[in-house]
Amino acid sequence: MVNTNFGAIEAHLSASPMLILTDLSDNAPFTQHAPYQAGAGDYGNWDARRAFESMTKRTLVAHGPGHAVHSLQVALKHAVAGEPGPVALLVHSDSWQGTVGPDSRPALYADPRLHSAPRPTPDVSLADQAADRLAGATRPVIIAGNGVRMATAGSALRRLAHTLGAPVATSAAGKGLLPETDDWALGVYGNFGTPLANAIVGNADVLLVIGSKLGATDTAFENPALIDPKRQQLIQVDVEPTHLSWIFPAEIELLGDAGAVINALADRLASAVREDSRQERAVALRAAREQHGHFNAAELTSDEIPILPQRVIKELQTAVPDDAVITCDAWENRLFMMHYFQTRGTITFLQPAGIGAMGYAIPAALAAKLVDPARAAIAVCGDGGFAIGMNGLLTAVEEQIPIVTVVLNNRALGWVKHGQEPHNIACDFSDFDHAAMARAMGCRGYRVTSPDELLPTLQTAIHAGHPAVVDVCSSSDQTYKQVASPLLQP
Repeated sequence: MVNTNFGAIEAHLSASPMLILTDLSDNAPFTQHAPYQAGAGDYGNWDARRAFESMTKRTLVAHGPGHAVHSLQVALKHAVAGEPGPVALLVHSDSWQGTVGPDSRPALYADPRLHSAPRPTPDVSLADQAADRLAGATRPVIIAGNGVRMATAGSALRRLAHTLGAPVATSAAGKGLLPETDDWALGVYGNFGTPLANAIVGNADVLLVIGSKLGATDTAFENPALIDPKRQQLIQVDVEPTHLSWIFPAEIELLGDAGAVINALADRLASAVREDSRQERAVALRAAREQHGHFNAAELTSDEIPILPQRVIKELQTAVPDDAVITCDAWENRLFMMHYFQTRGTITFLQPAGIGAMGYAIPAALAAKLVDPARAAIAVCGDGGFAIGMNGLLTAVEEQIPIVTVVLNNRALGWVKHGQEPHNIACDFSDFDHAAMARAMGCRGYRVTSPDELLPTLQTAIHAGHPAVVDVCSSSDQTYKQVASPLLQP
C-alpha cells in the first residue's frame, strides 16, 4: 500500500482519475492481535484509511463481498465525477471470498450508470455572453490547462483558436495540448514559461482560461504584469465549481466539461469574428515571435562538451515520431524540456505537474506504452530521477515493453546543486555509467559523450523494439535559473 503514495498524491494534485484497490492485510479474525502489515486502524495496526484520506479524493473501506462490489462502483464514479482524482478502496481480508448475485442485499446492478458520472454542460446564456465578449476583444488569449487534457479536447482547442484567431498559452500541465508548431501556439506561460507566452498573456485584454486553477506557480506568483483582473477581463471554464474565481475573480464563469464548452464557443464564434481581426492578430503574433523568439534559442545547436541539455532536447525533438508520448521527471530536466522542447503533431507531453516527485518518468512511459503500444514512449530524466525509477526497467524487460529512457547525466541533483550555490551539500554524484546498468538489467544501453552521436543513437534506441537507455554525459553548468521568468524577480 505504502508504495502508492507518490502516485496517489500526483493524481490528486493533477486531477487524474485513479482507482487504488488494495487489501488491508488485517488477517481477520486476528485483526487486533498485531498481525504483520495490518492497516485496519485497530489496536496493533497502522491506519491505512486515515493515511489514504490525506492523499485521495475519497477513501472507501469494504466490509464483506457484496459491500466490496458496491464500493467498487462508488469508487469508480467518484474517480471520474467533477474534477477527476484518485479514489482508494481498502478491502478487509475476509471480504475477498464469498458469493454475490441477484439475491444480494442491497441489490447489485450490472449497470454502467452506477460507476460513471455525467459531465456538466455549459449554461447557454453564459456561453452566449462569453462568445460575445471574445468576439469583441482586441487581444484575446486562451490559457489551456490540464482540464483540457482530461477532457481529450485538444482538437477542439485548435478549432477554437483558429476560429477566434487567438494565441494559446498552456500551463505546465497543459503543454502540447495545441502543437507548439501551430500558428497560434505560444508554449508554456508562467514561472518557467517562454518570454513569448508571458508577453502575450500579459498584454491580453480578454483571457479565456480553460481547465486551469491559475495556481501561484503557474502565474509567477500572481504577478499582475501577467494576469490582472483590474485591467483584463477573465472568462473561466472549469468542470469543478470551486475552481471558478478561486484565485482571480472571473467576469464570466462557465461550469462544464472543457470539450463541451470549447465546442459551444467555437460554434458561436464561427460567424462572429471578422477575418480582418484574425489577420491583424496573426501579423502581431508573428512580429512578437520575431521579438521574443519561439523555440529557437542558440543553445539548441551548441557543440559544447559536456553536451548542453538544450542540444539533447533539440536532437530528441528531431528523433521522436510525430505521435510519440514524452514523459518527464521532476526538477531541472523537466524545466528544460518544458521550455525548449517544441511539441508537434499529436505528441503527448506528460510530467509530474502536481507534487513533482522524482521517479515519475519511467513508470509513466511504461503506462503510456501499455495503453497505446503503437506509439513510441520516451522517458526523460536526470541521473537522480533515474536512480529512483530505474527498477521499472526490470519490468520493461520482463514484460517486453519497449520504452526508451534518456538520461541527462550531469552527475548531480541539478535543482539542489544550483539552488544551494555557492555552497553545495550532498548533491554531487560520481560518474555512474547508466548505460552499463541498463545492459546489466537486460536493456539496450548507449552512452553518448559528444553532440554528433546524439541523433543516430536516439534513432537507434527508438527503433530497437526493446527497452533502451541513452545515457548522455551532459553539462552541469546549465541551471533552472536560466529558464526562470524575469517575472519571478522581487
